[in-house]
Amino acid sequence: MSTFTDQEAEAYLKPQFEKYIEIGESKDWEGVAAYYHPNCVLVQKGKEAHYGRDAAKGEFIKFDELGGDATSTFSNVHYQGTGDYLIITANYSTKTEKIGTINGKFVQIWKKEGDRHLIYHDEFEIIA
Repeated sequence: MSTFTDQEAEAYLKPQFEKYIEIGESKDWEGVAAYYHPNCVLVQKGKEAHYGRDAAKGEFIKFDELGGDATSTFSNVHYQGTGDYLIITANYSTKTEKIGTINGKFVQIWKKEGDRHLIYHDEFEIIA
């Protein structure tokens, strides 16, 4: 089992994460779902959890219907990795067309699956 330096984890995960965000902002929900592990869990901290790729995709579609076009920026971004897992934590600010700006923080755990990593655990909370 290997351990990654933070810089190695960032070098590997950052390009994948940025592409995932780009696909989400283009509303390609099938493309977004392809980044999720078949056994993923999407968690809104303290509220609810959704199991599986299709359930996660459904939640993104619901958010799009509620918020409309959206763009996100990230701060306080940290990358880590160990074994088959890469982790990103960050604060986010999402500007939406219909419901204003949503601020929060998240953690994503990406699990190695074949020759790539997929989002295995995606947990977020809304702060304001």
